[in-house]
Parts: sequence; structure tokens; C-alpha cells
Amino acid sequence: MNGNALVIAAHPDDELLGSGGTLKKLINHGYKVITVIFAKGRIEAEQNMKQNVELANKYLGIEETIFLEYPNLLLETYPLHVINKEIEFLVAKYEPSIIFTHHYGDINIDHQILFQAVLTAIRPLPGKKAIELLCFETVSSSEWSQQTNDKSFKPNYYVDITDTIDIKLESLQFYDVEMRPFPHPRSYKGVEHLARVRGMTIGVEYAEAFEIIRRIWK
Repeated sequence: MNGNALVIAAHPDDELLGSGGTLKKLINHGYKVITVIFAKGRIEAEQNMKQNVELANKYLGIEETIFLEYPNLLLETYPLHVINKEIEFLVAKYEPSIIFTHHYGDINIDHQILFQAVLTAIRPLPGKKAIELLCFETVSSSEWSQQTNDKSFKPNYYVDITDTIDIKLESLQFYDVEMRPFPHPRSYKGVEHLARVRGMTIGVEYAEAFEIIRRIWK
């Protein structure tokens, strides 16, 4: 198993909160993973954030991290086609076979817009490489949205991360400024407990859950 995988996240730490264990598993199986961070994150934490992002991703084994430096919580002020073009360029450059991004129902508006941009940018045109699209859940965003049929996160793809949960939690320590005390969902215990719940769902100790948007077998 090998190839390229893109994780396209709105803010620093989203990429690891949602899919850190799976990304490490892909790396262990020969994939090259590229992280794309669209927005800068909170102003209060901006000073050292780029360095922290690089350290967190490298600790996990991700060697390439791309910062697009859009302002936090202002993606809605940009025409969608501008964001689409950013993603289309990255897809053409790296030719990923799989992309991870935010769930369309997240409470965070940047997450919603980024999902729509990714979905548009990788539409399955004739002659184009098939790309698998998976949405991850982001603690303190996915579960805080409206729990309606059109908004709720509906997991239908699970990855056993029992062997990678420790390094996921360790890599999140570089984002300590973003973490909160338990029982906040964006806490170390909160992340671990969610992984336990997802693991119990499939009969393993720890797992990450995703919602499949598109899979194509050619």
C-alpha cells in the first residue's frame, strides 16, 4: 500500500484531532501524507503556531506541511472559487488517492466552507484520477452542531488506531495551547474517550471514525 494522502484542515490541530491515528497508520503502510492548514487559528496563539504545527506533524511522521494563512473564521468572506483553486492546485501537484477533510455539518463555519470547496475541487470529471473523500469528526465542532439528519456526523468507516493512539496523543501535546481541561471534548482525555467509544463500536480498543463521501473503484 502506498501513494499520497492529503489532510485538508481549516485550523491548526484539526488535522490531528480528526485523523491523527489514521494518518500515522497510513505512513506506517508506505503512504506520503501532506498536511494543508488553511487558516491561521486563534490570534492569541498565533505567535508560535506555525512552529508548533510543524513539530506536531513531524512527530507523527508527516514531513510536509503547507500553510495557506487565511484569516481565522473568515473563509466565508472569500469567493468559493478562490478556495477551490487553492485545492485544485494541490490536488494537481500531489495527485492524492485519498483526502481527509472536515464534516459538512460541523458548527464551525470555516469547516463547512472548506468541505464544500474540497467537494467541488475534486469532482469526478472524466479522465481524472479517482480520489477517495473522507470526512473526519472534530471534537468541539462535529458533536456541537445540530443533531439532525442533514447535519449530524454519520460514521460509516472505522480505522483501528489501537497501535497509534499513543503517538496521536503525544503529537497533540505540541498543540497544548489549544487543549482544554476535561470534560471539555478538546482535552486529552476527551480525545482518548472518543477513540474508546469509536473502538467499542467495532470491537477494538481505540478507533477513529469517518463518514465516506465518495469512494470509486476503477
